Amino acid sequence: MTVTMTAKNQITIPSRIAKVLGLNKGSMFEIEVSKNRIELIPLETEARIFTEEEYKKLEDLSLKEKGQEKRITQKFIDNLKKGRI
Repeated sequence: MTVTMTAKNQITIPSRIAKVLGLNKGSMFEIEVSKNRIELIPLETEARIFTEEEYKKLEDLSLKEKGQEKRITQKFIDNLKKGRI
């Protein structure tokens, strides 16, 4: 899945990802940078438990995008399952 940065250095989170993660207008994120990666970590006011159906949707997205230059990674899904996101 590829996104493009605007002239104002903004990117749009694809709606499929926002829906699965329950993100809405005004959602806040912590940003972590390491080497050539940027990781957006949604900040929630309460802990969120993901259902197996939500994990399945993320896994399906990951498989669909596998092999493309930019994709949702298995590490992201693993972090979700471990409650790190």
